[in-house]
Amino acid sequence: MTISCSKSDDDHTLTILLPEEFDFRVHREFRNAQRNTKPGTQYVLDFSHTAHMDSSALGMLLLMREEHATENTKIKIINCRKNIRALLSMANFQTLFDIS
Repeated sequence: MTISCSKSDDDHTLTILLPEEFDFRVHREFRNAQRNTKPGTQYVLDFSHTAHMDSSALGMLLLMREEHATENTKIKIINCRKNIRALLSMANFQTLFDIS
């Protein structure tokens, strides 16, 4: 499975559905998903299909947050499985992202 994206009707929110394996192999696709969005776009990262992520995926999330910090952008992480939520918690990402 590859990354898929959908924009809200008002064009203010971009939902990115992540693949089963969220790792370095999808870094280019993950970065391209964020291109051509308006400043202030809100991002929803849907982990419903993600069974595994590695440290490079954590780095991609941090880079995304850093790149959009000046735009007052919110990044929400949703639909995490237990193992993904545990990894994000261990990395203290709940202080950086809205995780639900």
